[in-house]
Amino acid sequence: MVSAKLVHQIEDHWEAISGKFMRRLRQQHGLPHISRTPDSEITDTCRRVLHNLGHWLVSSSEEEIARLYEKVGRDRFAAGIPLSESLRSVQLMKDATLDYIRDEAFVQTSVDLYAEEELELQLGRFFDLLIYHAARGYEEAAGYRKA
Repeated sequence: MVSAKLVHQIEDHWEAISGKFMRRLRQQHGLPHISRTPDSEITDTCRRVLHNLGHWLVSSSEEEIARLYEKVGRDRFAAGIPLSESLRSVQLMKDATLDYIRDEAFVQTSVDLYAEEELELQLGRFFDLLIYHAARGYEEAAGYRKA
């Protein structure tokens, strides 16, 4: 079971994670298209993903994630952002989130450590789903697959 305390910590501190993500995104070489994305849009994306993380991890269905992130993929295609840059940005958000948990979680017991590891596993699965469905939407928009 995912630690509600750690999930709430991410939700409550999404702005700090967003800042960490923004710095990584701006420092990453090879993302010329995505680096032109306005800061406000990047911050809004982080807020939508991280501020409601508990919902995504606990009560949302894969169909809901598929619908939303396939649209993100189609939007990225329409904006002319290469698929590789889109996917790398999701990876960087995942890394910023995991690093925040590793840096800020206060692990005192083996139960705390287990909760942190379980959250890392669930976050990995969640961000993998985002990548998969964003790629599917991108491919659909590019004409590689039928809707």
